[in-house]
Amino acid sequence: MGLLDGKKVLITGARKGIGRGIAITLAKEGADIGLNDIVDDEVSAKCVEIVSKNGVNATFHKGDVSKLDEISSVFDSFLESHKKIDVLINNAIFPDQQRPFFETDEEYWDRMMNLSLKGYFFCSQRAAKEMISSGNGGRIICLSSVHSYVAMPNWTAYGTAKMALRRMVKGIAADLAGKNITANCIAPGAISNRLPDINDDSIDGPPHDPKDFKRFIPAGVGGLPSDIANAVLYLSSHLGQYVNGETLLVDGGMIASQKIHD
Repeated sequence: MGLLDGKKVLITGARKGIGRGIAITLAKEGADIGLNDIVDDEVSAKCVEIVSKNGVNATFHKGDVSKLDEISSVFDSFLESHKKIDVLINNAIFPDQQRPFFETDEEYWDRMMNLSLKGYFFCSQRAAKEMISSGNGGRIICLSSVHSYVAMPNWTAYGTAKMALRRMVKGIAADLAGKNITANCIAPGAISNRLPDINDDSIDGPPHDPKDFKRFIPAGVGGLPSDIANAVLYLSSHLGQYVNGETLLVDGGMIASQKIHD
């Protein structure tokens, strides 16, 4: 018996890296998985194939979850395949997360907030409506960041969005009181998102070079997608049922040591 047998999980930004690791990990625990991404290509198809190897129903739902109409189409497609949603993992992000203060223009700011904040909010809202309608409750999990705890040059827009998520889940937890729905964040530290070979069904790709991390992470190494996926599994299952409105740091002690490295 898996921790998530029969649960229906939608993961945004699930084509590779952390999202892919979460999908594989939850599938190993019996969850049926809907993978969302803005890109539908060979990598996306391979991820669905790998997840399916665990004997679960894995589906792909293309869409830009920074836009409300595409959020609706992603959820409609997911529900057509899976009938209900038990767990939402808000994980979508675009690659260009770091930009100098004076080079941050309105277009970049709006792109960051539309995906990393507005999109997460409205995905959460739709998921909560469906969870309430099913009568089974559920879990909403948002990927925040260590950048929501400390400031460093060139990360202001990203860190602002990720800090707002920490406040957002507190509000969702309060707004959904009595509905058997929890809302939490996970704040990853330095995580290696390099993919394994495309035919490799392991969760983690190559790790960071440990010598780059010994001086500022107490754990002495960088993190891997499996580290984040295991935290998501905890919050998604009955093990984390009494955690609500909180942010779980998964950073090897980076923030505890008050050091951060670009």
